[in-house]
Amino acid sequence: MKLKTLKFFDKLLATIVSRLSPKTMRHHAAPPSRILIIKLSAMGDALCMFPAVRQLSIAFPDARIEWLTTNRSNPSYFSGLPFLNKIIILQTSIRNIFTSGLRIFLSLRKYDLIIDFDQYYRVSELLSHFGAVNAGFEAPLKGSAFTIKIPYDPDINETDMFHRLIARVLAEYSIPSAAPVRFDLPELLSGFQPSDRLREIAVRIRSIGLPVLAFYPGSSRNAAFRRLDSAKYLQVIESLRNRCAIVIAGGPDEAELKTVFPASSTQLFNLIGELSLQEWTWLFHSAIDVFVGNDGGLLHVAESQSVPVVGIFGPALYRKWGSANPKSIAVETSLPCRPCLKNYLGVVPSRCQFETVKCLDAIAAQSIVDAVDAVLDKTAVPHR
Repeated sequence: MKLKTLKFFDKLLATIVSRLSPKTMRHHAAPPSRILIIKLSAMGDALCMFPAVRQLSIAFPDARIEWLTTNRSNPSYFSGLPFLNKIIILQTSIRNIFTSGLRIFLSLRKYDLIIDFDQYYRVSELLSHFGAVNAGFEAPLKGSAFTIKIPYDPDINETDMFHRLIARVLAEYSIPSAAPVRFDLPELLSGFQPSDRLREIAVRIRSIGLPVLAFYPGSSRNAAFRRLDSAKYLQVIESLRNRCAIVIAGGPDEAELKTVFPASSTQLFNLIGELSLQEWTWLFHSAIDVFVGNDGGLLHVAESQSVPVVGIFGPALYRKWGSANPKSIAVETSLPCRPCLKNYLGVVPSRCQFETVKCLDAIAAQSIVDAVDAVLDKTAVPHR
């Protein structure tokens, strides 16, 4: 309901935003001292964005960087990032959206630079217009009001698109790219101390002495049609469990899947619903060799810790929303209806138009097994 409220108000603002004129940037502008970044949703998008924000912080080391978002991005998960000074939450319920929005609106003029990372929300472009300078994507639904902009390309990996936007911003300030482009985000574990139980789990997993695969059969509840059938995951697990240690990953959104998969045993650890997001992050960093899973936020959590991914994609394209890690591999099929998920057009379906998910149904379990073997070969982890 909250997401629908945000989209409703976003459509109301479309006419206003289309009539805004971009501000002119002064030549040789001073480096910004206060920067606002806007990314309203979701967690996976934010995980793709923050490596680019790191670049921004390196280029402007004395700047204060704040983030405007909604609760859909799971903002508390990012609160420990050392280059992020403050998180501002836009409330999206009917009851709070006006008071929350007004409070934020009144604070916007204090920012020297506002960067809008959203591809289709017009409200974020409107908010960015009140900064001294604003930047963002020129996309079908938005982009006319940005001082600094680049064309949004729906075929380029989202992590790369965010880096390109930052590179364009830095060029306007006559600053070369501050550091090599990266996809990882090890800073998510800054200050995190694993519990004795979590350390014990990692030790038990590693003590088996086999490559460790984390399987993620879920997705967020509002994107359940992006899930490969659990029966195929069971086939893949059965094919690999004699030569790998298996971890079944998931959180509250996957609670109903816990009993679908085998209970924990010597070489299999069914941890659905047992770890927090930060605990999963630490476990990926400390014990997992390969992540195998659906298009979802947990895939990007694994990527943030440099874990190679076997990404199983249906409604969305892997080249757009998959892992930017060169050791990762896609498992997907080519169909005329793909992709049906087109965020940049505001098209984010929650069900398949054919009442089934043909693009996922067409994926064979053996193709996933082959992809796992290929990634293990790339990472030089013994597995045969």
